[in-house]
Amino acid sequence: MDRAGITFIYLPRLFQDGDFQRMIAYHLPYIGHSQIDLAALTLRIKQNYCIKSDHPTLAYIAERELGDEGYEVRFPLEKITRENLDQSIDAIIEEIAQHKSRNWLLAEEEPFIKHIAYSPLFKSESKEYAKGKGDDKITADENFEKMAFQVPEDLMEGIMKLQTAGYLSRLIEFLEVLQRSTRKLSRLRIASDFRIYLMDYDMMEVKMSPLPKAVYLLFLRHPEGILFKELPDYRTELMEIYKRITFRENPDKAKESIIRVTDPYDNSINEKCSLISIAFLKVVSEEIAENYYITGLRGEPKKIALSRELVIYE
Repeated sequence: MDRAGITFIYLPRLFQDGDFQRMIAYHLPYIGHSQIDLAALTLRIKQNYCIKSDHPTLAYIAERELGDEGYEVRFPLEKITRENLDQSIDAIIEEIAQHKSRNWLLAEEEPFIKHIAYSPLFKSESKEYAKGKGDDKITADENFEKMAFQVPEDLMEGIMKLQTAGYLSRLIEFLEVLQRSTRKLSRLRIASDFRIYLMDYDMMEVKMSPLPKAVYLLFLRHPEGILFKELPDYRTELMEIYKRITFRENPDKAKESIIRVTDPYDNSINEKCSLISIAFLKVVSEEIAENYYITGLRGEPKKIALSRELVIYE
């Protein structure tokens, strides 16, 4: 297979592969390695490639769904010899090579991240955005979609590696179909020391610095959401939360930070929302993470979608 530029995997051994286990933990944290039904996955793959016989089979899994193809070895298992097996594999490899050359001409897929803007994090744009053109000020609410989902380049590269690992990514998709009926969001545990854990995902910790964490806990307290233009009304409450989280910061500096983050014309709130989304994206895929971080449309309350029944405070 190496000479044809094709990676060969044997399903029973795949689940012992460290890279694949990391992908499972990131994309399907609600299932454990021992819960994967290998027989059901094999059946799903055979159905996807319209493979009906029980003969040994090679399945070419492309990075694009349209590139999938199944190739059956043309001999019953009990009649296979080393010679005719070699001949069959050579013929299959030639077919796959032709198939790959055709798929090479397909247009590139759209980037997988739907909501996250790919750009270096926080390019010192706050003042520029706040001023806008002329004397008109642009509000944090207007900049929310542009700034609140920015991801630093190194994290984006890590996510892309987990997302675009070719055949592994396609196998993840098969597993998602099989596990959709058992998918569940984890309970969110706020510990007595304010550490944040995804309880049902092997107690993954979601790490944040004090101010983003204080903002996050504020929004958790308000399932109805908060309008950015009304942030000043929450200044005292946010300060109380922040003081409980950290006792080290200079009071004057803390007050200045809280004033900035609750200023509807300062992008500090968007920066903190971005740090919150990054914290979750470090441990789970976007499809799961978006239930936990702060989202919302322009002019509408920003909120955390997660049901508060799943939030547990120590």
